[in-house]
Amino acid sequence: MSQSSDNSSTVAAAPTQVTEKIRPTLFIALGGTGMKVNIRLRRRILNAIWGGNARVEELSDFPVAQFINFDLDAGEVTQDGKSVKTDVIAEQVAFTSEEKIIERLDLAKYTHSNDELRRHREVAEWFPLTPDKIANLGIDPSKGAGQIRALSRLYFFDKYPMIRDKLRDKLETLLSNIGARAERLKRLGLEIEPGKVRVVITGSVAGGTGSGSFLDMGYLAKAILKEKNVDGKVDLYMVLPGGFVSTTNPDRIQANGYAALMELETALRGTRLVKQWNASDNLSIDARPFDDVYIVDNTNVAMAKTSEQEDIYEMLSDIFFTDFTSQDFANRKRSVAVNQNQHKIRAYSVPLPQDYGDDTEMRFTASYSGVGQAVLDTQVDQRQNVRINQQVQAMLKAFFGVATAQVAGNRPTDKERDDFMREQLSVVPRTFTEIPQFLSRGDLATVNGEFTHYQVADELLKVSGDNSIGAQIEQKVEAAFQQLMFGSADREQWPLHVQDIIKQLERDTQGNRVDSADRNHEVRIRENRQQAFARIIDELALPAQIFRRLDDDERGGLDYTLALVEMIKDRLENDATGIIPALERNAQRFAEISERLSNGELAREFERLKETTGRGLLARISGKEKQAETVLAQIKETIGDRLLFYVRAVAAREAAALLREVSGWLGEKEGVDASGRPVWSGFVGRLQAGRQSVEQLLQRIDRDIAKIEAAIAEKHATLIALKAPQDEEVAAIDPLEFRQWAKDAFKDFGGSQTLFQKLVSDGGAEELVTKLRSKATAQLPQSARSQQDPLMQALVALTPDQLRETFRLLMQRAMPWVPLNLNGGFGINKDRYTCLIGVKNASTFRSLYGAQLEQALPQGIGMTAGQLSFVESGIAGKLVCFTELSGFPAPALTPLPTYQAAYRTEAALIPLHTHKRVSQFVQPMQFSQDQYRQFAEDFRLYLHALGLGVLKRRPDGKYEIKLEGDSFSIGDEFAVRQSGLDGNDKRNLQDQVRARTANLREPVQLALLMHLFRHIASVAYKPQKEEDQQGRESLKKRFPYKLSEMLAQEYRNRLEQQAGDEAAAIEQQAQALFNTWTSTIEGSTGDAYGDEVAQDRGDKRQVTAAFYEMTAAAAAATVAQAAPALATGPVPPPPPGSPLPPPPPGVTYQYYLAHNGQSLGPYTVQHLQQYVAAGSITGSSLLWREGLAWTAASALPELASLFAAPMAPPPPPLPVA
Repeated sequence: MSQSSDNSSTVAAAPTQVTEKIRPTLFIALGGTGMKVNIRLRRRILNAIWGGNARVEELSDFPVAQFINFDLDAGEVTQDGKSVKTDVIAEQVAFTSEEKIIERLDLAKYTHSNDELRRHREVAEWFPLTPDKIANLGIDPSKGAGQIRALSRLYFFDKYPMIRDKLRDKLETLLSNIGARAERLKRLGLEIEPGKVRVVITGSVAGGTGSGSFLDMGYLAKAILKEKNVDGKVDLYMVLPGGFVSTTNPDRIQANGYAALMELETALRGTRLVKQWNASDNLSIDARPFDDVYIVDNTNVAMAKTSEQEDIYEMLSDIFFTDFTSQDFANRKRSVAVNQNQHKIRAYSVPLPQDYGDDTEMRFTASYSGVGQAVLDTQVDQRQNVRINQQVQAMLKAFFGVATAQVAGNRPTDKERDDFMREQLSVVPRTFTEIPQFLSRGDLATVNGEFTHYQVADELLKVSGDNSIGAQIEQKVEAAFQQLMFGSADREQWPLHVQDIIKQLERDTQGNRVDSADRNHEVRIRENRQQAFARIIDELALPAQIFRRLDDDERGGLDYTLALVEMIKDRLENDATGIIPALERNAQRFAEISERLSNGELAREFERLKETTGRGLLARISGKEKQAETVLAQIKETIGDRLLFYVRAVAAREAAALLREVSGWLGEKEGVDASGRPVWSGFVGRLQAGRQSVEQLLQRIDRDIAKIEAAIAEKHATLIALKAPQDEEVAAIDPLEFRQWAKDAFKDFGGSQTLFQKLVSDGGAEELVTKLRSKATAQLPQSARSQQDPLMQALVALTPDQLRETFRLLMQRAMPWVPLNLNGGFGINKDRYTCLIGVKNASTFRSLYGAQLEQALPQGIGMTAGQLSFVESGIAGKLVCFTELSGFPAPALTPLPTYQAAYRTEAALIPLHTHKRVSQFVQPMQFSQDQYRQFAEDFRLYLHALGLGVLKRRPDGKYEIKLEGDSFSIGDEFAVRQSGLDGNDKRNLQDQVRARTANLREPVQLALLMHLFRHIASVAYKPQKEEDQQGRESLKKRFPYKLSEMLAQEYRNRLEQQAGDEAAAIEQQAQALFNTWTSTIEGSTGDAYGDEVAQDRGDKRQVTAAFYEMTAAAAAATVAQAAPALATGPVPPPPPGSPLPPPPPGVTYQYYLAHNGQSLGPYTVQHLQQYVAAGSITGSSLLWREGLAWTAASALPELASLFAAPMAPPPPPLPVA
């Protein structure tokens, strides 16, 4: 059933269940053309919105496509007309080093000498460039293939291990569908068919790289798919030279194109053109390198033509891209392609002149297809995405406080700073006035009256509960002196006891030693500092408070918070006004006071104590006892003050260290960034990292906007832009409202502290953007989110004339872009066309515009309205029209004669093919009947000369003719088939064939040649069996079979004319002599095209020298007519007499045979033995040799054994007794 019957009145509605999903694809870009097409495809992937709300940031995150860029020239890395400096996504779309196979070709490795080339056997058997030829052409492979196709193939062989392994890796990646890859597929809204892949190879036949490597790449891709047992297909998209001929060297470009098409046509007929690339490989190579072949040029079947080759690149990339964006559309294309394959498997036959039989024909494969695609696009979706992205930016800026429109002056005040430090760091100033009175005279170096001290130091003197280290010191001092005064100690011993008390108190207070019972006070203060630092930097303490300021709607934001932290650090560390230097000065003050109390006041009091201590009544009467108690009380007070100032000094020093630690934790300046802003470590660095993450996210959204706007601005022939409905005017939105939107979107995450953690990971950042995009989408005006398709709105806005012109351009530019002769009898009809129109609400669209689109079909291309099929795409604001012309033969390509003319010119200058044996490649174009007649006559002459032994086959497959004692090659059989015979070769063959056939006088010779050519037809060109649709088999006799049969018939006619009724008997005699008078032409089974003959065919044969000896003998008999011994007339019988004596020992005779009144010979005994065995000579046949008269053959003693009766079989064994 034809495609038209399926689609004439139905719409392909969206299926309720996906039966075929998106097929993961490996795109292989060959040379410059392949690169340019795939760069555009990569750009589309990055520009698109996937799954309704997701973007692909890096191509490595797009799990259904992998890429390989194969080239010799690394010069081109971006899209035509785009500068790397100005292209916003040049780096993203450029191929990565992991995707490239672009390396240096060491040509000298193979061509330094002929011996070096022969050492690389896999290359030497095909490489057409010799060292001398390379030098003459001035080839420099560092500048690319230079339009020399064989260099690209050499590069493929040279880099083969890398190419093979990269294909394996890429296909393995595509086949992976679990884990992180499955998550990405889900996020992008893509479903794949597990275990199925597609390989798309893109290049041109015009240059060197793609034109020289596409066949090998196809064979390799198919071999690896087979190796992996994968359900996959390999498709080729090959661009013709049409768009390149305006460049330099157009003849070379067209000649390359013709050579490539010759090789492609040969490969598609099933002739495997690759044996192996590496001797150690065990890959199984298919006969055909591609499943589908698409030919593309700058002219289409509707006569549309573009002078911009970029239009072709854009169209191809859009075709590839559409297979990913609309699953239903891609599925429909695949299902239709299955039906259309019937046209690709049929051959196109060209009948030869009837002189060679009614059914003699030349066959061409019809495996080629053409494609086209054009798009109507309102681009509303892109513009809406620009607005959404701009609002996402505004929300980010407002939420994190980095908006340029931030309220002026939103910077922390000194009071806000001091309040924050008081609350979080206990930095509360107070005036210290507790200086001992005796020290207030100004005799201290560091103390000159009252000074400012800070609560943070006092906090370090606290212990558990409400107690403090100062109170503990007072208690210990009081207890020790109470025990001394009221104890049993002798008053005279008080000074000694006081010294012990001082030592004990100092041990409890100073130094790093830890008492077994309790830690000393200095250690406790240091521990308090460490604990305080841990409490301060706990995520729920100071960090949380800083992030709270960042999240403050009124007085906060990222800029505010960074400024606040910088102000805090300055307040802590400033040399002139900083708190840390002040605490360090206070520590010195307290230490000096403690030292003065110890070395000055305490020493004086201690001396007085010694003077007042005594014993007995005299001490009491003199008042020394009371005085001693007073002095002791003063010593107690001094010791307490001294120790208290000591721990105050320690606390001040530790407080300074604590604040310095906090300041260090907040961060230090480590330099400046590229923008001149300071780079911080620590927590400020963490905030800066958050700021950078926000800025990077903003920049990424900037790039997204630039990408979308660049995509909107793109213009090419197959994109027809429609004016979109006017967007509603969007009123300016207050930053506080944007902030509220963001808070609503982020409510499930918490504040900036959590958001910063998410921003540092790609997945977290994407999650935040998705939330913001959803919020922005929800805030769009209702009209922007309505279900009315912008495409419908845009079409309604057109006038009738505008609508007709729009549809005319759409259908014209959507037609297959391949230059074809549609009226040349190539079988191109409506059934070979597919036309899919992908649009949202396909059924409604068809009812409104289907008839007008049918009327817009180009005339004269063979497509009818029945081929139009409307498919649900699910994409609003856009219509995609895809067409395919399936199954045309290469001769239908209109530029072929021009290409062939250039081919003939350039072939004399450079090797155009990728193999030195050019003759194996078939002609892709159809010739005139006169030309085919000439080719046929040349081939018949070649067969005739071969059968007569004029041509001899060399081991390399070429045939040679002997002229004046020397041998000259005429090429191999393929060369004769493709190009006919050279004029000189043809004349030489005609002369020698004419001379040999003129001397064929014996009917048995004619009969033998008849058998010979019949053998060549039935054995060497054995027909293939073909089965028709009813299962009936028949033999399909091709061109070489028919010409061999014609030669056999010619000799049969001559035999019947000469032998009359004896022809049948002579045929039997010739058949008996066949193996004697003919010999096998070794290796000649390789002369035939595999698609024309059976696989079990045999070698050809040709006559031997013995065949011509009969003719030579007849000629000798004619010359000898004048000699008496050889008079003409009947040969007399031998004289009667006794038996003849045997010849002398060691003598070898030559014999003549009497036949039909003529003398034939001379023959050796070996010749006679063959003729006797064949029945041509009997015992009664007359022979003559030197020394004898004509005698019966059986009477010659030396020949008696030839006619002896066979020996009786031996008797059976005797019976056993």
